[in-house]
Amino acid sequence: MTEERPTSRELRRTFEHDYALPLARAIFELEPRCQSVLITVGQYWCDEATDAVHSEAVACTEREPIWPLAGQARPGAIGDAAALAEALEWQAKEAPHDPGDLNEAQYELRRDACKQAFGQEYFSVLDDNSDMIVAFASYCREVSDQEQPRWRAHTPYGLVRRPLTAEPPSFEVVGPMYRPQWEDRWDVLEKDGIISDWDDGPAEPAVSGAVTAELAATPIAQRPEGRSRAASRRPVYRVLLFALLILAIVAVRACLGR
Repeated sequence: MTEERPTSRELRRTFEHDYALPLARAIFELEPRCQSVLITVGQYWCDEATDAVHSEAVACTEREPIWPLAGQARPGAIGDAAALAEALEWQAKEAPHDPGDLNEAQYELRRDACKQAFGQEYFSVLDDNSDMIVAFASYCREVSDQEQPRWRAHTPYGLVRRPLTAEPPSFEVVGPMYRPQWEDRWDVLEKDGIISDWDDGPAEPAVSGAVTAELAATPIAQRPEGRSRAASRRPVYRVLLFALLILAIVAVRACLGR
């Protein structure tokens, strides 16, 4: 008898309702400037784990944040003022063309929100080295590097906006599924590395993560990749139906002309 395990989709729902939403509510309470919380995921080596999947909550002043700008250190961003100033100063001196990471500046906010939401500074409902891999490997663009800033290593998955009324916040999935072949893959956890084959084999071919200037300037929730699959398929069906209609008309006219 095989053990029944939750599907990737079920794991993601657990993550959304039991972790992301409570954390976002706490961030809204602690930071009045925050209008949305962007949940990102990234898959990369970290300490003992070859292909662990990590998540991050990014507090944004915009209701429709733009990625990767939302994860970059910049004037006016939410975060500890001293840490943000230090990141901007380092960037100006050492890497003027490479935006700094906002992650460190928001560390204390996330820690305080976690303590308020869950009663402890560090809390998770899914394990980075197992459940998170099954849940989110398909939503990670490619195996990244822990030395990269989060805005390079992570990709957006979900968005929680500050409610405009007394209703509770809701979770919206805004990220695309880059690698559907990694859905429900509990079997791969028996290996040392599910994607990169760290010790013995070649890495999975990297999926292009290039962000064009036009896409980078578009709010995440409005991007084509952030829409549901059903919505993205509708125009294709309409084109096919129109083409079939034209073919039918041509065929009927050909028959009548004989």
